[in-house]
Amino acid sequence: MPIYMKVKEDILEKIKLEVYKQGDKIPSERDLSEYYRVSRMTIRHAINELVKDGAVIRKSGSGTYIMAPQFLQRNVRSFTETIKAQGYEPSTKIIEFARVHHIKPIYELLGYNEDTVFYKLKRIRYGNKLPMALETVYFPEEKCPGILDFNENQSLYTLLKEQFGYTIEQISYDVDACISNRMMMKYFELTKQVALLKISGINYIKGIEPFMYEASYYRPDLYQYKIDIYKR
Repeated sequence: MPIYMKVKEDILEKIKLEVYKQGDKIPSERDLSEYYRVSRMTIRHAINELVKDGAVIRKSGSGTYIMAPQFLQRNVRSFTETIKAQGYEPSTKIIEFARVHHIKPIYELLGYNEDTVFYKLKRIRYGNKLPMALETVYFPEEKCPGILDFNENQSLYTLLKEQFGYTIEQISYDVDACISNRMMMKYFELTKQVALLKISGINYIKGIEPFMYEASYYRPDLYQYKIDIYKR
């Protein structure tokens, strides 16, 4: 293994062990050169590789900093599945879980009458204790009676499949950008306003039956949302 790769791997190991934590500034090229007893060119090469991998970021005139891990969301895959598949620990904090009705945009989008009672589930989704998504979903009570007692860290997709036999087979989402407001800054533990990614739309069962409406906000510096497009 080339020397610069050994340096790179050692720095990655220090990030994994949280010797260097998210947002930390790593030592200068000069200090790293002395620490590893290699040339500054070798250190620069190692850091270039770390930048390419998204592990660190250079800030002009300031130095090199540890990036937060990014999580990649693929189509029709739950947040829990996404995070676990990439080797991270998912967790959830429920903000609101209630029965609601007479919410016109929801019952019209899902094709129900105005008296239909829906469950509203609003929660913060974490990956390795980093708040990365604020998720709100609505789905009809009549299709999922008694769901209010589920474990907050359980995948909703998994629960719907195992307890009620529903599999989310298709999604139709709009993707927008927005700026975090005070409430979102609180939920995402931010000290200043940042751009957020808004994903909203309908989850379908049986391919064509509208089942659940979702409106979620993601931190794009922590979470990527991938969309695959197919020609039919």
